Amino acid sequence: MAKKTRKPKKLKETATTYNAGGSVPAALPAFSGYITTKGQVVIPVALRKKYNITPETKLMIMDDDGRIIIQPIDALAIIESLRGCLADAPVDVVKELLEERARDREREDAEFKFNRVG
Repeated sequence: MAKKTRKPKKLKETATTYNAGGSVPAALPAFSGYITTKGQVVIPVALRKKYNITPETKLMIMDDDGRIIIQPIDALAIIESLRGCLADAPVDVVKELLEERARDREREDAEFKFNRVG
């Protein structure tokens, strides 16, 4: 039978964070979370709603000098940021692709004719 775990509670607005170098006051809202026996991190509901984190959301987990930083990855924002990045590219990608396909077609036609004759 699964063991019940207690729900995380929101801490005071000014909390003390701990890192490898000791404790330092932080002026950021702090939330309490926990790790399950399977190693899964439970993120409080308020933060999941604020950052639109759903069960399918990918997260980036970074190690920053004794701190673990968890940040949602917004794939759509990444794609949008790349839009137009090849607009000034010196090579016309479509033209290159069409030329490569024409060379492949000529090679395939030559192989087909050779195999048919022999």
